[in-house]
Amino acid sequence: MSEHDHHCDRQECDFSQDGKFCEMLDKAGVPRDNKWRTLILYMRGLKDYAYLSEIQKGQIQALLVEVLQLKDFSDDKFNEVLLRDREILVAPYEQRLKAALQETVVLAGEFKRLVHRRKGEVKQLEARSVEAVISGQDPEEIVSMLQATFREVITLMEKDTEKLDHLSRTDPLTGLNNRRAFDDILARSVRNWQEREIPLVLLMLDIDHFKNFNDEFGHRIGDQALTTVATIIRKSIAAFGGEGMDIHSCRYGGEEFAIILSGDAAMVGADLALDVRKRMERYNFVIRDSNGDIMRKGISVTISIGLAEADVAWKGAYVENLIDAADKALYHAKRSGRNRVAKHGISGAAEEFSIIAAG
Repeated sequence: MSEHDHHCDRQECDFSQDGKFCEMLDKAGVPRDNKWRTLILYMRGLKDYAYLSEIQKGQIQALLVEVLQLKDFSDDKFNEVLLRDREILVAPYEQRLKAALQETVVLAGEFKRLVHRRKGEVKQLEARSVEAVISGQDPEEIVSMLQATFREVITLMEKDTEKLDHLSRTDPLTGLNNRRAFDDILARSVRNWQEREIPLVLLMLDIDHFKNFNDEFGHRIGDQALTTVATIIRKSIAAFGGEGMDIHSCRYGGEEFAIILSGDAAMVGADLALDVRKRMERYNFVIRDSNGDIMRKGISVTISIGLAEADVAWKGAYVENLIDAADKALYHAKRSGRNRVAKHGISGAAEEFSIIAAG
């Protein structure tokens, strides 16, 4: 091979700073064209992207391994890989958009019902006012009656506003706080931790193998599993004196839940996580048909939990870092075998994880 040819080969496949990437791809049988090698380099580098979840990174890396193992470098396979990559990247956003649309439909329906109800009350007010004037009642009595009626309508409308605000912050399926409420509560809790040094713990919970569960039993039964988890979370919180403690349970998105514990509640964060995991492990999940008849029982549904405490070592972006830390602990629990509670910690400048409970 001439020096010119050798130089061209290096230009063709020099996709890494250490110069060894080309050799690795040669051994893997990847064609020497920019299309495939650029795609593989891109997928390889996604593991360093901070905006991706650990699940997304794992799915991308699994896809990359599959490509290299199958050694199918056809145009059809290339297009298939691009499509699957896109599905992995946009899945969380599609889930959040779907959840937001569902919440919007519920709110729109409730608003329509409230407007219809208040429209009738305003018409009654109009009729009573006209009747009072025509009947020749004393003007002071008429004014007093109108004032009382207006106050009643205003009070009812204020209650309507409170109800709509509650609905806008509630997940319609599980009845827990929704993602919007989660963002607000966590931001407030982080401010309290910063300004008043109030302890803060975040738990991230995820149903194990939920996609497989949905694929096997269908989305209606999947929704039953989600509501079951929400019920168990409520029972655990109640067992720890939830009424008098600053504990907020939320549906974070999809099959993932979150619990924010602030103040004295933060001290029981690990115990609460252990209790939720154990209750879920022991729960006898029953599948019913649309008529309520039992189709199958004795199904085991487990969850994995990640725990993180707010830490001054982050030196900023505390909300994002707390979510990321709890999320990393969650996926450490997943990688360690699922049905586990994992805790995030910081030792010096390095992150560390420990399993504090396993099924």
